[in-house]
Amino acid sequence: MQLLIQQAVLTDFRPIFITLIGILVVFLGLSFIRQRNQTISFATVLTVSITHLILGGVVFYAESNLVQMSEFTADDITLYLFIAIVVLAIANPIVYRVRNNKRQQRYRYRG
Repeated sequence: MQLLIQQAVLTDFRPIFITLIGILVVFLGLSFIRQRNQTISFATVLTVSITHLILGGVVFYAESNLVQMSEFTADDITLYLFIAIVVLAIANPIVYRVRNNKRQQRYRYRG
């Protein structure tokens, strides 16, 4: 008969990752919407994406060190949340540029 041994899992940083994902999803939604007067620019989207990517990496690194020092079990969900942050941080500037590229082509000379 096997005894179930439950190991401690560090989940204190999950709300931070979920908040970062939420903000990136909001910016992804704003990137899909075309507006006449742009409330957000490409620089804003790029800045938010880079800062969230760096912040997510720092938090993931800090959590990994805490897990190793305190001998907890690694958490798979935190890894998936970090991967989602990386994917959204890369996708946001690309989606914004693709969706809003037609606005710049309007002023080209076609002869």
